[in-house]
Parts: sequence; C-alpha cells; structure tokens
Amino acid sequence: MSRKKHAADIHTETQIARAVSFTIYLRKSPHEVFRETAASIPDARAVESRMNAEHGKNGRRAIVYAITPERVNHFVPDHMR
Repeated sequence: MSRKKHAADIHTETQIARAVSFTIYLRKSPHEVFRETAASIPDARAVESRMNAEHGKNGRRAIVYAITPERVNHFVPDHMR
C-alpha cells in the first residue's frame, strides 16, 4: 500500500510539470560554477550526466531545477528525473 502524498510534494510535481525550461547547476568550488539549460527533463538528465562525468570528480553532483513560466525555480528530486 502506497503512502498518501504530502501536499507540498503534489505542489512541486505540479510545478515541475508546468516547467518551460530546466537549469542544471553544479558548483565545484567557490569560483567554479557550471550552469546549463535544457528544454525538457530527458534533455536535463543528459546534461546532468555529462556534467557529473566532466566536473563531478570531487563527489558533488549536478542539481536540476524546473523553471516555471513565472520564472520560479523548483528543485527536481531524483525520483522525478
């Protein structure tokens, strides 16, 4: 039996579904920041994988954010990618 989703999780999923673009972000150090955009979640996943392979050597992973039409960022959790 699956658990009932929390209202905040439902809101986040709704906002991610409305996204007009996605930003992939990796901060390697205070002066090295990598940021790219993608049009869809599959494109964002491909960029995230490439970015992790190229720049994620120190154990940090790229983060994906969904950008809504209102220009609000929403973190995309791993299970939604």
